[in-house]
Amino acid sequence: MNQVKSPIISCSRRTDIPAFLMNWVVQQIKIGYVDVVNPFNRKQISRVSLKSEDVKCWVWWSKNFKEWIRTFNENKNLFKMYKGHSFQFTINSPSELEGNVKISLEDRFKQLGWLIKEFGVLAVNFRFDPIILYKKHDTNKIFSNLDKFEYIIKNVSVFGLTEMIFSFATIYSKVKTRMDARGYYPIDPPFDKKREILNNIMEICDKYDIKIKACCQPDLLEIEGVEQAHCIDANKIQKIVGEPIPRIKDTGQRDHCGCFKSKDIGGYSGIFRCKHNCAYCYASPAKR
Repeated sequence: MNQVKSPIISCSRRTDIPAFLMNWVVQQIKIGYVDVVNPFNRKQISRVSLKSEDVKCWVWWSKNFKEWIRTFNENKNLFKMYKGHSFQFTINSPSELEGNVKISLEDRFKQLGWLIKEFGVLAVNFRFDPIILYKKHDTNKIFSNLDKFEYIIKNVSVFGLTEMIFSFATIYSKVKTRMDARGYYPIDPPFDKKREILNNIMEICDKYDIKIKACCQPDLLEIEGVEQAHCIDANKIQKIVGEPIPRIKDTGQRDHCGCFKSKDIGGYSGIFRCKHNCAYCYASPAKR
């Protein structure tokens, strides 16, 4: 079995572990490692060290940090063994496409404030991700998940956040098939329409001193005001943990990903099937 040590643990791009699997996380930390199956080659398994001498920082990805916060408060000594924690917090407009995300915007804003108070503004990345346009089968009207955008920006800005990471939804065939089965038709807008949307978004963000950063969409960098996102940023993490972190590009991600190297310990199947069950999900959401 391949033995892996990584100063940065990603938990997780593949599924919302903080929302649903914190008991599993605590169990694996106590064991000291986790066996991770390569999602593209299930015969390849890596034993990833979770020992505090090997891991400098955890990067947590979620739409709902309620269980993460509860687990942290109940296991502070366990989590404080590590020098750093960083958070990728996705807060989109409530949408029929995210029907299982039951927590209110207001409660998520409270979570955001708690994380920033506990870990500092440098440790929290705010994501509005993805932006998605779609139609319903019974109408030609175009819908989007941007209806609460300014309300969200106004509320996150009060915590001192100055960046927003975003992308437009990538309409993979499995996404199109799933959405079609649920009565929706996803739209991949042309570049000029994306430019129009982003100009409107930047006008709002400028009011609240927030820059926008595109994740894995290099064509959008041609638009003035759009910067490259580095979701897992070794430069920020180095400041959080107070010691050097290798600045190595993560070649295991999509070609235009700006992330630095980490080890993701999530998965797509079994216990990892995400219960949010979002219609546009790129992974493998649970059926319920």
